[in-house]
Amino acid sequence: MKLCGVCILTDNAPRLAAFYEIVLKESPVVEGQHYGFDCAQLAVYTPGQVNVVNDKNMSLMFYVHDVLAEYDRLKHAIPGIGITSPPERRPWGAYSFWFLDPDGNTVSFIEKKDLES
Repeated sequence: MKLCGVCILTDNAPRLAAFYEIVLKESPVVEGQHYGFDCAQLAVYTPGQVNVVNDKNMSLMFYVHDVLAEYDRLKHAIPGIGITSPPERRPWGAYSFWFLDPDGNTVSFIEKKDLES
């Protein structure tokens, strides 16, 4: 078995897609209310009447080459971005920062220096 991607159900796919376009530095493929980010294996979709719940119980995690550079980039590119944890070394060894998307989903950027571009 292999995970093929993640789809975030939302009541506002255009808003969420615009946010992830900046975060991921990738333009989505748009098909109606479905926005697919192929390189990130992420999609956002409004399937109709969706109740976006306030209590979230997962996090999207992405490897990046330089956590501090990405932290600075997002703070400038998305004024008021909801940083929930600034860059720091985690007890399990990861160097990361966490932020919220417009729907309140947690996103983590984790440093991996040997990451291929």
